Amino acid sequence: MRIDPSRVIAPLAAFLLLAVTLQQTSDALRRAGAWRDESAAAVRPAASPFDRLDGEIARRASLRAATPQRDPFDFQRAPVVRPAQTSTPRPRPAPPAPKPVLTAIIFDNDPRALVRFDGRDYTVRDNSLFAEYRVVRITRDEVVLDKSGEALVLRRPTGGS
Repeated sequence: MRIDPSRVIAPLAAFLLLAVTLQQTSDALRRAGAWRDESAAAVRPAASPFDRLDGEIARRASLRAATPQRDPFDFQRAPVVRPAQTSTPRPRPAPPAPKPVLTAIIFDNDPRALVRFDGRDYTVRDNSLFAEYRVVRITRDEVVLDKSGEALVLRRPTGGS
């Protein structure tokens, strides 16, 4: 029985490549510490490079809080220590929601309107949607919008002042 060398070279090269890959992988895992014993792997973490800076900031903040603050424009009175404000600020009412503004109506076979809302211009038709509004109808003088079942009527702008 005669063995053809061209048939043996490819499997031999694949086996050699597999052996080299396994050897390098196991060496890398050993160096990284993945195969160490749990007790040997429990090493104290290194100190953060910012620990000293954090300590200095905390020390200066505590010194500043301990010294009384004085009014630099009042030389007569002794320094007054002001307690820290503990009350919560009152919530401010939310600003009113912006409303659409009708800028133009084009009334022909297919009526359209130009509406400005939230810094954008929209060209709308009957039953079209923009932002959170639906256009109910467009007439010569007004546009009727619907927002969650609430009707909003926009009137045509009047000319002059």
